[in-house]
Amino acid sequence: MHSLASHQYDSGRLLSTEKRERLDSQLSEFAERTGWNVRLVTSYGPGSRPDDNSIRAAWGPLGKRSVVIEYDATTPSLINLPYLGDDVVLVLKRPWWFEFKGRFGNLFYVREEGEQTAILNSAAVLMDCLGRPDGCAVVPGLPEEQYYFTLITSVAGGLVAGFVSKLEPQGFVQRRWVWLLLFSPLWASLFVNFGLGPVVSRTDDKLPVVGNCLGFALGAAAPYLVQVLRPPPLKDSQ
Repeated sequence: MHSLASHQYDSGRLLSTEKRERLDSQLSEFAERTGWNVRLVTSYGPGSRPDDNSIRAAWGPLGKRSVVIEYDATTPSLINLPYLGDDVVLVLKRPWWFEFKGRFGNLFYVREEGEQTAILNSAAVLMDCLGRPDGCAVVPGLPEEQYYFTLITSVAGGLVAGFVSKLEPQGFVQRRWVWLLLFSPLWASLFVNFGLGPVVSRTDDKLPVVGNCLGFALGAAAPYLVQVLRPPPLKDSQ
């Protein structure tokens, strides 16, 4: 039986003794400092999960500032959320929790990083966001696959901007730059909303921002570079 002093119920034995003790110390210090009670349950299949009576006996009633995260190594998503206190949901909205599960609970992340790392990293991010005065709108950190997606959309936005800027004036459009304005909802959305937005909201690192800006510039310049680098047409022999 786990005591009330413990913030973990490691029935799945997913953590080593050293890491379990270190994490429990961090959770205890976090609870004393902030008043947020983060409880972790690990299991390995339905038979190893503690029942509700065991959890209540170990931790007592859960309040508005409590959250229970369950890590089950046998489910498609490592992370389950059996209990979110009312105050917890006010600070970290439902979309945040969906992203949290998708980030640290997906099979690819767990397979690459390992179960222990997934548990420790997710607990650290949860404590970080709960410890902020206004919480977090998104999960901090920029996964590699998500950055590549933002880079692709930045380049796509640049390509759209570059191609429409080469359209010939016709009808009510008397200048080429007017085409750029007319199509700005498309290329600006690709670049700003899907290219820069997810980056600046998740990390303070300037390198991904610079990379996406260069990608946009390269995409915008591509139509002109193609024209410049295109070989001249062969002259008909006399």
